[in-house]
Amino acid sequence: MQKYQATFEAAVPNPEGPPQPLASPTTYKFQAVQLTYNSSAAAFVSQDFVELEALFERFKVFLASLRASLSVIGVSATMERASPERVHLHAYLHLSKPFHRRGADALDMFKFEGSSPHVEPNRASGKAYIGAVRFGHFYVVCDKKGSLFDFSDWPPFQAYGVEGWWLDNLLKAGKLERHVYLRLAAQVTVGFQKRLADCRAAERFEHDLRVQEAVEAVDAATGELQQAILPMKTFDVVEEFIACHDGAARFRRPILAIVGGTRLGKSMLAVDILKRIAGCLNLPSFLEITVEDSEQMDLADFDRGQHAGVILDGVGDAYFLKRNREVLQGRPKIVKGARSATNVYSYKYSFCSRAVVATFDLGASNLTALKSDHWLQNRNNVQLLWLEAPVYRQPSLPTPAADVWNGSEDGRRKRRWIGSPARVLDFGAS
Repeated sequence: MQKYQATFEAAVPNPEGPPQPLASPTTYKFQAVQLTYNSSAAAFVSQDFVELEALFERFKVFLASLRASLSVIGVSATMERASPERVHLHAYLHLSKPFHRRGADALDMFKFEGSSPHVEPNRASGKAYIGAVRFGHFYVVCDKKGSLFDFSDWPPFQAYGVEGWWLDNLLKAGKLERHVYLRLAAQVTVGFQKRLADCRAAERFEHDLRVQEAVEAVDAATGELQQAILPMKTFDVVEEFIACHDGAARFRRPILAIVGGTRLGKSMLAVDILKRIAGCLNLPSFLEITVEDSEQMDLADFDRGQHAGVILDGVGDAYFLKRNREVLQGRPKIVKGARSATNVYSYKYSFCSRAVVATFDLGASNLTALKSDHWLQNRNNVQLLWLEAPVYRQPSLPTPAADVWNGSEDGRRKRRWIGSPARVLDFGAS
């Protein structure tokens, strides 16, 4: 692997800085070279696609003239957008005979339209040389970020094989889009399955992060504001449930079941309860799972070091609590989830010393069992909060100003502004 890394480092261009001689300030010797052209000329800063294409065609003609002057075996070229304002040109040449010249004007033959290139010779030697040459050609013509045009008479997958680790290093360097990386990796074939799995795993992780960030942003914008404007009501059963999660050792703890119609704030109340318990246990967060009609709880993300408990939101059947009672009551036992024949995908969890809150809509099945079933109606097992009104304190509306009758016979009402002086009628005047 050290040999491969040396080959990669020898072939990757460094377009910054002035041309670097190999022996002395006036001596240049190489057999393969990367040329990079940066310029402030009008064509290099153009935003017109046709003008840029014409510039690249002139560059190809220029490289053809170099082929005639030098013993060139293969040449590759590309135009890339270095920034939104300008482009730069790359060329890679490897020769059958070494280029060896001296003098201040030794590199004048590489000037293109008045622009002197940055010269990056291939410094590899021995067995690493040909690998560096191949990678140099590949680096120039592969579809990197910002690539506009490319040309090669020594193309990859035809003149030479492409190594998978080239792609890995370019991806890690941020030079390849992920779909380009996978397309090229599929052509390499060897190791493609692992590279595909790695990319898909990264995409799923990034997708989950975007969802989490979006939810947190909306929650921060609306949830805290709603809590501030409409404070929660106090419920005795809620306070009793929270008191059970003070960190003291208990063999079992009850489950809190919140039942109510739509838009009464069941989920927001559950969140408020878990936040309070998290504060009591000095833990940062909790886990929320949407259950509905599913019989399985995906608790692979439950982390005892982070989560004060779990919210089972929108449970579709009251008997769900009874079927999973040994798990949900927080007995000090280890439970294995997502079991498989080989246990490869299984995970372990426990709700010992952790809170479980379940919410039910009025459309859930077997709600009457919460008041009739021998296990569910036992308040040591399930503490029930049945909501008939919103969980928020409703703001009191200001009373409108009282209307004042003027006593006229036609019965029409006239409104007097609050604070205005009363009218005094003098009936003694003749």
